[in-house]
Amino acid sequence: MKPTKGISVDGGCSGNPGQAYYRGVDIETGKELFRYDIGEATNNIAEFLAICNAIHYRNTVNSNLPIYSDSVTAISWVRNKKSNSSYTNQYIEPRIKKAEEFLKNNKFENIEKWITKSWGEIPADFGLK
Repeated sequence: MKPTKGISVDGGCSGNPGQAYYRGVDIETGKELFRYDIGEATNNIAEFLAICNAIHYRNTVNSNLPIYSDSVTAISWVRNKKSNSSYTNQYIEPRIKKAEEFLKNNKFENIEKWITKSWGEIPADFGLK
């Protein structure tokens, strides 16, 4: 059954690597909860940082809503508390390290895979396909 509550996240990239960004959207209301332009990175990095930001957001508002991502890779990185990307630059490396440290020092759960084939595009999708 398609989720009606939770936080959906998506990353986008103009080129890969390229200008990258991510956002989180409340599934129930469609309201954008956060959006960040992160400079040059890969799509997987943007997806990873989106989930990390959603965990932080959820902790800040004292919620346990599930977080949905359509990226198997990013979900795996979050569960392992480590980005597996070989891409780096002077701007994105500190962001990745900060996110990894955050994951190591915080408990989190309810990170779920968005089933695009059954549910359609994730609500946070940038529509770049």
